[in-house]
Amino acid sequence: MTLRVGINATPLLSPLTGIGNYIAHLAAALDESGEVDLYSFYGRAWEHARPAPVAERASNPVASRVRDALKHFAPWARDLRRANQQLLFRYGARRNAIELYHEPNYVPFRVDVPVVITIHDLSWLRYPETHPPDRVRWLQREVPRAIERAAAIVVDSEFTRRELLANFARDPRQVHAVHLGVSREFRPRSAEETLPSLRELGLVHGEYLLTVGTIEPRKNVVHALAAHALLPATLRRRYPLVVAGAGGWRAAGLERKMHALATAGDIRMLGHVPNWHLPNLYAGAAAFLFPSRYEGFGLPPLEAMASGVPALVSDRASLPEVTGDAAIMIDPEQPELTSGKIEALLESDAQRADFARRGVQRAAQFTWETCARATLGVYHAVRQGVP
Repeated sequence: MTLRVGINATPLLSPLTGIGNYIAHLAAALDESGEVDLYSFYGRAWEHARPAPVAERASNPVASRVRDALKHFAPWARDLRRANQQLLFRYGARRNAIELYHEPNYVPFRVDVPVVITIHDLSWLRYPETHPPDRVRWLQREVPRAIERAAAIVVDSEFTRRELLANFARDPRQVHAVHLGVSREFRPRSAEETLPSLRELGLVHGEYLLTVGTIEPRKNVVHALAAHALLPATLRRRYPLVVAGAGGWRAAGLERKMHALATAGDIRMLGHVPNWHLPNLYAGAAAFLFPSRYEGFGLPPLEAMASGVPALVSDRASLPEVTGDAAIMIDPEQPELTSGKIEALLESDAQRADFARRGVQRAAQFTWETCARATLGVYHAVRQGVP
């Protein structure tokens, strides 16, 4: 007998970032298991189907423009929108006879069925200065309540599990570390395979460094810029730094600096890259750089590693747990040391081949099917009332 599960898919109405990708890939794997009957909530309406990105659904441009306009009136607009969604969610959950509700984005709506929540990281608690103040206030108010009410909590890593248990009073048996997966789309590709995408992006296979992530303080893009600027001029010109990611909070100053560097030819700013380009963008890079100061999991390094690209990854938070010995560890506060490691990597074919091989092997251990099986285990335990 299948379990009727409701999932809040509202993040899929925006361009896909980490949480959106988590929802889409986990839901697809859950659906393929045949053990759940999925219902998706999109902020205003329910659909009896697994969550899908807005590009795969019939979009509502008027609703999208209204959402964008309301963002300018925070904080009260967030509370007003949330209250309206709460009414619609509760009504739909009852009408569809939802048996279990999975909230993949920290804070659940109030319902009369067991709730599983996913806490991706505690950056809002550990590094509040890296988030907008209104978001921090909202999470500080709502997440403790969510953690207290949830029947079970899923986190992305053992690192985040330890942090959550150190900061909140919960039975450790009810907090489950479930690693994320890597899509099969990310794999090594030849220059011929990447050519259509890279030509459109103005890039050449094997002739650029890549960093991927939202342009915001926590992602530490400034470190990548500094490390690249310290490379010898010949390497800097041969391997420009490609920055892929949408502008986030407090991005304006950094984006001005990047525009100046782009004008000089040292970097390329791609902004948000559509999903259909990402596998080729990864696979075409000479190396991948991820200097984030804090991650609850950190999917981009694994996507690069799965693509056969050697990765230089911050030695902080969950990242060593995720990448193991298959990535080159860097100190996100020491760009001069990072620059030296980039230079050594680019000048050694043997080192690049070694880390490319190790990366592919490591990334193969993380699949969405494994993530879905572990998540289903949490659902069944909650259904049976097992801690």
